[in-house]
Amino acid sequence: MTQPNAANPPTISVVMSVFNGEAYLADAIQSVLDQTYTNFEFILINDGSSDGSLAIIEDFAGRDPRIRVIDQANTGLTVALRTGCEAARGKYIARMDADDFSMPERLEKQVYLLESDPDLVAATGDVEHFFDDGTISHVSRLRLNPKLLRLYICFGNRIGGHGQVMFRRDAYEKAGGYDTTFRMAQDYDLWARLLRLGDFGIVREIIYRFRTGHDSISKRSKSEQASHSLRTCRREYARVTGQQITEEIALGLRYFWWNMPGTATNQRDTSAVSKTMDRAVTAFFQQNPQLAHEEYEVRRNIAARWWWRAKGVPPSHLDYHAIFAANIAKWGTSALIAKATARG
Repeated sequence: MTQPNAANPPTISVVMSVFNGEAYLADAIQSVLDQTYTNFEFILINDGSSDGSLAIIEDFAGRDPRIRVIDQANTGLTVALRTGCEAARGKYIARMDADDFSMPERLEKQVYLLESDPDLVAATGDVEHFFDDGTISHVSRLRLNPKLLRLYICFGNRIGGHGQVMFRRDAYEKAGGYDTTFRMAQDYDLWARLLRLGDFGIVREIIYRFRTGHDSISKRSKSEQASHSLRTCRREYARVTGQQITEEIALGLRYFWWNMPGTATNQRDTSAVSKTMDRAVTAFFQQNPQLAHEEYEVRRNIAARWWWRAKGVPPSHLDYHAIFAANIAKWGTSALIAKATARG
């Protein structure tokens, strides 16, 4: 294994911030050290932990020279990540969270994707969500044309997750890096700004395992996370459409794309959210005529999800998808949504 040094800089800088993460930290670190792709440095920021996290980090660092340790007073995740990224020497920066697990070929597959297409600014992939007992919750997959992410990002964080993404360091710097005014949902904000510079590639297989159901940062701070997410949603919606939306409408979009129950929004807000999405879809495809062939699928997807919400039918129910697919061209998305809502 060739070790990165001043004369041989690493291709990848893996950046992980740790705050009182001793329960799962060793497994997370080991999953990075066990990667099939070995030309990386591993920057571990101990962000003022008061548990045994630093001892675990230092033990690993003493055994693997690829690990670089930054020990600092607590600053919060966003500032800590910015510190780690500023210290990075690699061509690419791969994120990693202290309670998750990277599959052995994760770095290799993401580097291959980015090296094969210089127009890509980042690479994500499928994420398996699991509980502490090993039970699988679900798998998050992005089964869409990546060029549509610029549309979907104005509805919510369609990329999802944080730790599974690898991005070009020069693109990260050009985008302005992590915005420290975002204490939460800093990933959503960064992904949106990176998408202005290029596309995200998608490794269409599980490359990352996300631990769920425990006391994570996002679980402890849901209301603050939502507030920061709405801020990005409203900003990106205005970029696509040239029009502003209220926080209430942005929250309605969040409920829609986060699979919240239909009772989470009233009928008036449901109608407003419908018109909001329709406006964005129309504007996006007017601006991107080369993607016109994708508009039908986008509208079908939105309409089918509305039907699911109104009728309680899973989005994967192909019969209802077929019903909407057969009628969108005739009535348009907004009319179909109105019909589904009225029937519900």
